[in-house]
Amino acid sequence: MTRTKLLQISRIAAIGMCTLLPLSISAIPASAESTTGVTIRVDATNPGRVIPTDFLGLSFEADLLHQTWIDPDAGNVDMLIENLGFGNLRFSANQVDNTAWMPDPAAPVPSWAKNGQHITPDDLSRLGKLAEATGWSVDLGVNLAHFDPAAAADQAREAQARIGSSLRSIQIGNEPNFYILAPVTKSGDRRPYIPPTYTPDARMYRDAIRAAAPGIAIEGPNVAGAAVGNDILDPAISAVVVSPWLDAYIAAFGSESTYLNQHYYPFINTQRLGFTTGSSAFVGGLPSIEKLMSRENADKQTSFIREFVDKAENAGLQPRLTETNSVAKEGKEGVTNSFGAALWTVDYLMTAAREGVASVNLHNQPDDCESYSLICFADESARDAGQAQVNPNYYAALMVSRLAGSQILPTTVESGSAHVTAHAVRTPDGTVRVVIDNMDQALSGDITVEISGTDTTSASVERLTGTSPEATTGVTFANAVVSENSTFTPNASETLERIGDRYRVPVEGPSAILLSVE
Repeated sequence: MTRTKLLQISRIAAIGMCTLLPLSISAIPASAESTTGVTIRVDATNPGRVIPTDFLGLSFEADLLHQTWIDPDAGNVDMLIENLGFGNLRFSANQVDNTAWMPDPAAPVPSWAKNGQHITPDDLSRLGKLAEATGWSVDLGVNLAHFDPAAAADQAREAQARIGSSLRSIQIGNEPNFYILAPVTKSGDRRPYIPPTYTPDARMYRDAIRAAAPGIAIEGPNVAGAAVGNDILDPAISAVVVSPWLDAYIAAFGSESTYLNQHYYPFINTQRLGFTTGSSAFVGGLPSIEKLMSRENADKQTSFIREFVDKAENAGLQPRLTETNSVAKEGKEGVTNSFGAALWTVDYLMTAAREGVASVNLHNQPDDCESYSLICFADESARDAGQAQVNPNYYAALMVSRLAGSQILPTTVESGSAHVTAHAVRTPDGTVRVVIDNMDQALSGDITVEISGTDTTSASVERLTGTSPEATTGVTFANAVVSENSTFTPNASETLERIGDRYRVPVEGPSAILLSVE
């Protein structure tokens, strides 16, 4: 039986389970008033912007293309990707500028290539197979830090031939606004740039690529968002090393672009930059689960996203977060691989969708399961066999993937001091879905949800749960986990009866809930 057929069977089973096996969670009391003081109101009569069907994406380092798991015949990675619906695979990130393009695999690798990292035409063929097997598009980075437009053009030509119509765009370099800081960020050798020197070099790359691969899309600038986790420093840093780069890119290349690409991590692991405890504390301290789940962090992220979306839309471009996750510099063990990080992921993705971001590529370090990776390999033997496992935030992505193609609905939350967020959508078939994300560690009880514009008298509930925000295992979505054959089939949903114009949703500690009113 083929993998695709197996996935189809699992999806049919999921539909049958949710349709035929509703489970009443408890007797509903006569009153629908909230016992937590939290009330969510949804206006189902006024649908807004559509979440693109390929909103959810994954990002990987470019040098991983040389690993065998890229081939869908070599493991389970393709199945784990397919579970998430439709999306985009990006291969670029920091290592694209430390990795050499080798059209002749027998030729010596340049001395500047970190640990001999290189990409060959066969690697691109495997990536083409992965794109075809999953139905996901591809964004591919080319090396800019070691200036060679001809090599980039040759790589783009081979990519166009070997990946075909699945190749969505070529990205020139990674975070060029930070090349000048390479000694601090420990990113490797870089050709330092400021906007006036970047623009002519990027133009040479674009001209060479278009000559070698006519019709190929080239998007950028993929600048770093420059957040360190300090509410005062972050906006100041952005004003100096982010906004001028975006403005220069728009002026030079906006008329020939479709998207405006940027990266963002709300925190950075300063330990991996060599910061002392004192200097880490000065810039905001090491990231923690509490900080990640805080209202202050959510407000900061929303402000960043709104500014980015406004800049892109004012230029007539679609905003894309082409590399993002919770903590830069490969995450923070015990934080970015926790259930708390999964709850953060749900709210972050839904906030980006609500504010108008066209797509989000969550970055992965699959060789490090203690990082922020959605999918990762437990050890070298698992990697060689292509058998990946999933982290808690994978289940967050599964929840959000259910909402792709839906229209955002106006939603308000009255929660007092409790940190509870909510987002609502109307799916193409008319179902209203409400995501409730309880990131308040002290909140338990019932939350009231009022939905105007629907007369359905019952709703189903699927939960994203873990034993605690610190848990790194034992996380489930819809009372299910990824199976041994790497498919995902949700178990029977709970049901709630409407009382008047309200639903009373039980919440027990930090968790996320998907409430569906069909």
